[in-house]
Amino acid sequence: MDSTLESIDSSESAVLEVARRGGLCETNLEHIGLAVHEVVTNAIVHGNRSNVHKKVIVTISRTADKLKILISDQGDGFDPDCLLDPLSPQGLLEGSGRGIYLARTFMDEFCVQPDDAGGTTVTMVKYLPPANAGR
Repeated sequence: MDSTLESIDSSESAVLEVARRGGLCETNLEHIGLAVHEVVTNAIVHGNRSNVHKKVIVTISRTADKLKILISDQGDGFDPDCLLDPLSPQGLLEGSGRGIYLARTFMDEFCVQPDDAGGTTVTMVKYLPPANAGR
């Protein structure tokens, strides 16, 4: 996807369509949508620095038991352990910096990995309940 703000909504819509077909409840859909929105925004704004020559790659897969989303950018990478805790007194005063925290909170698995060729890939997983269980 292009490193434009329009790609954020397109990515979120695509992921939510796959999640809906997985039978997730509205609350889970809202959480997944917010996590994808935040991570794609970070990939475009912070990773690729809105450079139109750089791309964001969103890969969505669903199996019987999980929804897996990979979001990759072509930026310089970052260390998530160096991010300010958004719940700390300092973090509460910041105007940004909550996206990774929210995505980690809303998803069952969250992993940030630097790419060998440069850039960063964020992997997020949401577990799906059994097909015959209430979702």
